[in-house]
Amino acid sequence: MTGATGRSRLAAVLRIYLRREAGAYYDWRYGILVSAVVAAPLIGGELAGSRPGGITGALGAWFIALAVPPRTALQRLLFLGRRLLILTATSALGVLADHRLPWTPVLIVVLALLIPVPGMTITPLITFLMATNGLHGLTAAGYVGTFFLGGAMALTGMLLPVAASPVAPPFTGLRIRTPWRRLVGHVRRRSPEARYAAQAAVCICAGYLILDALHWPFATWVLIGILTTLRPTWEATRARVVKRSIGMIGGSLITALLLVISTRTGYWITITLIAVLGGLGRPLRQYNYGYWPILGTPVLLLLVSLEEPLVATDSAWRLGNNILGAAVTLLAVTFLWPHATQRRPARADRGPC
Repeated sequence: MTGATGRSRLAAVLRIYLRREAGAYYDWRYGILVSAVVAAPLIGGELAGSRPGGITGALGAWFIALAVPPRTALQRLLFLGRRLLILTATSALGVLADHRLPWTPVLIVVLALLIPVPGMTITPLITFLMATNGLHGLTAAGYVGTFFLGGAMALTGMLLPVAASPVAPPFTGLRIRTPWRRLVGHVRRRSPEARYAAQAAVCICAGYLILDALHWPFATWVLIGILTTLRPTWEATRARVVKRSIGMIGGSLITALLLVISTRTGYWITITLIAVLGGLGRPLRQYNYGYWPILGTPVLLLLVSLEEPLVATDSAWRLGNNILGAAVTLLAVTFLWPHATQRRPARADRGPC
């Protein structure tokens, strides 16, 4: 009976992992565009003699390319322009904070509580956390400037018709009062989104303080693991935990192999690998999020390794840290102010998983 139950649970996990996203599609043409906009800053930085600047610019381009661009060119300009300004601002805050207590935890809480505001989501908090690590060889102004320039280059590319996403919701504009009204409305209603933001604020702030005190290796990836799996509902959170955790295993194995290849072949081969993986992987986010980390994870890790060479064990650390973040997420949605839609269904009402 125990063996049958185990097989049933494993089958349920696999069904979750293999389940496609709502409105799933794979746009290879958009993948080619992503390859170009991520590789361009890397190539430009190398030719200009500023490899750190090229890496930071590629990060800016990558985070712009992760968005789901609206259908019309004007909407893409407004939507991605707002995203670029927000991500540049949070990157600047991260560089200035740079592990300086008490500002870093305070800014983490503020950014997490602003997650329900349109245009915010979790990405600004991720770029903030990444910026607190800094990048050797760049000043604060250099980091922020190259991040913005890389993002602006990506935005320009996203104005091409091929970037239009058939599943993107229409962009409603840049009205200032509406986002704040929505945020206040979420708080007053104690909506899942408001509780979700509060959970993120507590988990990320507490996690940052604890991991920083322990000098935990690659601690930012624990926090990113929390942010990328925590969702407003239990069902969505469970699906993200399953998909990202399994996908990260494949992504970490591929990364370990590619790190060996990149250290033996040089910078230009690594740029090629980043461009190919980014182009193949980015469209998977709209097809099946579980496949996305398999190729998306190596992109970020290879970008980091361009400036500070990594070894295969670094990939294992990041895998473990992401899984640790996913475990913290499950604890948060179970015990930390769970909304009715976040509570795990009663045993009689839920399946074998």
